[in-house]
Amino acid sequence: MIKIRNLSENEFEKFKEWSVNDYAKDLIKSKMSSDKDAYKCAEKEFNELLPMGLSTKNNYLYVMINHSLEKIGFNWYEKENTSGFICDFLVMQNYRNKGYGFETMKLIEQDAKDKGIRKLRLSVFNFNEPAYNLYKKLKYKEVENNDGNAIMEKILDN
Repeated sequence: MIKIRNLSENEFEKFKEWSVNDYAKDLIKSKMSSDKDAYKCAEKEFNELLPMGLSTKNNYLYVMINHSLEKIGFNWYEKENTSGFICDFLVMQNYRNKGYGFETMKLIEQDAKDKGIRKLRLSVFNFNEPAYNLYKKLKYKEVENNDGNAIMEKILDN
């Protein structure tokens, strides 16, 4: 059983550090950025997307907690009208392949529907086969693929 709750300010700082570093590594791995520029690019994008941190309007940042009350990952999505975009989704390494990702995405989809979102989109690097397969299993459809990156979307049922 998974639960989600809002990130605290303290957790947000840790999340930001993790998110920027992880995105920088992915930019390098996908060859979308050089080693030298990746961290700066990732930090700039993060700060542009969340200029007010946790208080940035229409952005929802959650920590995922398992039945043992262990923090197992994070999720962040933004809302624009009736569409949402999942900006970041992480199940920490030692909790992967246990069904937590699938269960969490179902919770996020319900949370998004409760906020009036009818379509969720996300971006996944082509090299991230486990994530791509998870989204396919959840019935996300690939709508674009460019620069080593797939854009997927799902129309949420009423």
